[in-house]
Amino acid sequence: MLAIAVIATYVAWRTSQPEAQRPPCEPGRQEQKDAGGKVVKVTRTTCFEK
Repeated sequence: MLAIAVIATYVAWRTSQPEAQRPPCEPGRQEQKDAGGKVVKVTRTTCFEK
């Protein structure tokens, strides 16, 4: 029972941290290529402001 209380306290403490400590979102595009140099996957990142 004590372990559950400790874990719940830790989770509550971590989720209450200010937003400023999170890394900023960087929009962009990233390509993954196979060994031959052909693009096999394109990943796009879009950031939304709160």
